Amino acid sequence: MITEYPLTKVNRIRLAQAFRNVPRVDISIECVLEDQMGKAFVDDTQNPSACMIQIGPFHYFAGDAASNGGREMVRNFQPYNLFMSASSGWAEAFKQEYKERFVQIERYSFSSGQLEIEHLRKLCQDSKFAQDVRQMDAALLETLKGHDHFIDVSDFESPIDFEDRGIGFYIEKNGKIIGAAYSSLVCSTGIEVSLFVEEEYRRQRVATVLSANLVRWCLEHGMDAHWDAANLESCKLAEKLGYTPAGRYQAYYLKDR
Repeated sequence: MITEYPLTKVNRIRLAQAFRNVPRVDISIECVLEDQMGKAFVDDTQNPSACMIQIGPFHYFAGDAASNGGREMVRNFQPYNLFMSASSGWAEAFKQEYKERFVQIERYSFSSGQLEIEHLRKLCQDSKFAQDVRQMDAALLETLKGHDHFIDVSDFESPIDFEDRGIGFYIEKNGKIIGAAYSSLVCSTGIEVSLFVEEEYRRQRVATVLSANLVRWCLEHGMDAHWDAANLESCKLAEKLGYTPAGRYQAYYLKDR
């Protein structure tokens, strides 16, 4: 039976060992290993043979996919979820179970090693929206409760928790938030960048000025801003900011029947 794995110090060491060779495509695994956010699940809390890390719809697997617990994890995987990364054997097990419903998605990794803070500061200034950028805080997030919006900070415990551990910037026009760049995940070394701009304001450098402010802030505070791109438009923006391509990888999406 698959059960949630308490993130005690001992269990986090076991998870770290299990996920040692699982490719890092974002910071989700580190978030759970540090008990910052997210959950872990195993088939046996005393001697796990199959392990799963979950943050929102994103899933990561380690251990033996052919074990009884591994097969149960595969069978229990729900539609609309994402398979991001795993040790060997897991992707094949999912493909065998779900056939054409298990859809491959190409994603793009980037390195932040060549980012230059002066370049980012210039991007922050060279925009007609430069004076409209505001830093997100708990008060803003409180006002968004109960309303439809695109800012997803659900992996933080509360708006105050986001203010304490996260970072984000937004632009508001006529009482409406038109775009935001923010940390959807956070661990001790950095953040995962999330970005959204309302369609009518796209291709007006809103995404550039927001993401440049976010990445600049991270560099100024000794944090890595991890950029994982799901499309070519995101890739172009990453390179404009100063990220360098670090390869492609395959994730998967489970379609409904």
